[in-house]
Amino acid sequence: MATTKIVILDALNELLKDEFKDFKWRLSNSDASIPRGRLENADRHDVVDLMEQHYTSDAEKIAVRTLRNMKQNALADRLEGKQEVQEDVPAGAGASSSAKPVPAQTAGVTMTITSNGGTVKAPVVHGCTVNGPMTFN
Repeated sequence: MATTKIVILDALNELLKDEFKDFKWRLSNSDASIPRGRLENADRHDVVDLMEQHYTSDAEKIAVRTLRNMKQNALADRLEGKQEVQEDVPAGAGASSSAKPVPAQTAGVTMTITSNGGTVKAPVVHGCTVNGPMTFN
């Protein structure tokens, strides 16, 4: 399982320069803020370390809340879901073309996305090998 620090770092790496600056500003202006001087010249790795030191076990929740406040909801959703994804998928696991569902332990990751007339930003599949058909509905 991915560590909290890696999960947060992955999310911060998705932010553009101005978005990252906004993220740091929000951390320094929150209820339990990190001092502005500590964040001023901090890069993404430094921010993750500061968050873990300052917020301890709540660092991921604070990151999600901050991203949501920035209207980075897709990134916040992805950050929330990453802790549940296994890093090492068992051998033989992958997509299934059968009509019946495959348990999550065997398939690796199962996702259900619904929309009631809005736009759905679906996950991007990259950095993997797919043996067999893959269906997106």
